[in-house]
Amino acid sequence: MDRPDRSPAPTSSAALGRRQLLRGVALAGAGGLVAACSNPGSRSQPVASGSPKRGGALKAGLTGGGPTDTVDPHKGVTYLDTARLQSLYSPLVQLDANANLEYMLAESITPTRSNDFTEWEIKLRPGVTFHNGKSLTAQDVIYTLNRIVSNGFSGTNPLGPVDIKNTKAADPLTVLVKMTKPFSSFVNQLAGSWVFLYIAPVGFDPAKPAGTGPFMFKSFTSGQRSLFTRNPHYWRSGLPYADTLEIIDFADAVSLSDSLRTGVVHAAGTLDGPLIATLDNAGGVTAVPSKGGGIVPFTMRVDVPPFHDVRVRQAMRLLVDRAQLIASALDGHGTLANDLFSPFDHDFDGKLVRPTDIAQAKFLLKQAGQENLTVPLTTSQIATGTVAMATVLAEQAKAAGVQINVNNVPSGTFFGKQYLSWPFAQDYYNYYPYMAQVAESMLSASPFNETHTNDPGYAKLYDQANATASGSPLEQEILYEMQNFDFSQGGYIIPAYVDSLDAYSTKIAGFRSAKIGQPLSNFDMEHWYFA
Repeated sequence: MDRPDRSPAPTSSAALGRRQLLRGVALAGAGGLVAACSNPGSRSQPVASGSPKRGGALKAGLTGGGPTDTVDPHKGVTYLDTARLQSLYSPLVQLDANANLEYMLAESITPTRSNDFTEWEIKLRPGVTFHNGKSLTAQDVIYTLNRIVSNGFSGTNPLGPVDIKNTKAADPLTVLVKMTKPFSSFVNQLAGSWVFLYIAPVGFDPAKPAGTGPFMFKSFTSGQRSLFTRNPHYWRSGLPYADTLEIIDFADAVSLSDSLRTGVVHAAGTLDGPLIATLDNAGGVTAVPSKGGGIVPFTMRVDVPPFHDVRVRQAMRLLVDRAQLIASALDGHGTLANDLFSPFDHDFDGKLVRPTDIAQAKFLLKQAGQENLTVPLTTSQIATGTVAMATVLAEQAKAAGVQINVNNVPSGTFFGKQYLSWPFAQDYYNYYPYMAQVAESMLSASPFNETHTNDPGYAKLYDQANATASGSPLEQEILYEMQNFDFSQGGYIIPAYVDSLDAYSTKIAGFRSAKIGQPLSNFDMEHWYFA
């Protein structure tokens, strides 16, 4: 899928001066611990000489963990959770590093009747075994789907109208998935939300996690670290290369980057622009920015004041100088966005563009009776650029008479009891196909509906799209109408598609850039090896 051209417009010298000021503000808001450095730009993946080598103990670091960390395949929330789960388990399908569909445990997933989409056939890969020695069968898939739906786990909504009671095994390696209504986006939903849909064996015990992934469980301490060992019976022959994989939680990105520079870890994910620039100039480290379609949205709850008024939501979107925010808060590591997600989707509407308009923002705020609006914004160092973006937005908002009070909380607090309930906050998403992102965050039953969107007309359009063949002109018409709702009434401010900023020790190889926003080569640690 072609990516639309959304390059920032040229900037005046006056704007550049303000950009440097805001960049300083952003660094101060993020902790002010790193000296400003030039943007290193995109780096191509280094190519190691010789064949991949087997053996060694890999260590990878990330931030954003806490007491809710998990190795349960259906309870993951953070990048640290996904790093662990991607190592231990495999999904039926997923998105690869280029945001394309990649079949994993499934060999094929097809509707049994054309233009119906109420029954799907899943053909499983033969010869796959779980870490406990059990062979993968259709019953494991049925058990997994039932476990997710019956417990209301995050993977429930991407499964849509799945009829668990009437989903059956046609043979040991074939599942017939019944739906209560048409669901043409089934495969894209499975792929886009694969991090919530890992396959577990019948009778799965979370205390003794057994998956089909490249590594096997050894130990896990919530909020600290986990240790896995090589799976000698992995279904991808010859992988993984490393003997062990240790995933370590860090309190902040600065301590993480220091640990990479000093050799404590071999890979560091979700870093910020200044840290990447510093590491890029350090010996023994390779910085790898990945241009992608992931988002770090500002989230406005549409059901509480002041954001229940669409005029306020639109004003907040209009006051954002997007090119300036990318340059200041992200050190240029982002691509201009216009409050829409899923830029690689084949039906993405690139014609919807929102320029900065301070005068119109002031007009809408006055209309809404919010001329001197003051709002708290809850943020945390949970993904690349979150705190810096919040800090720059607060500075930009002053031009429209809006006072944003940034509340920077620990990640454990952010993902605590108030997660998804903050009136004005941030979050992050990998790239999802459009319908999968809608299922994740835009419907009343979505697991991550931070904006509390609940629009019957929008939900009806979603159902209509699912009754339509993917890629058809009618589907495009429906999805354009849905995106117009996102653009004109939604609760997201999406100023940029944020680059993934990772760095690796030159002692290892096999890593690559990834377009979907997942850190650390799309958590593809099975391909890493010591150079």
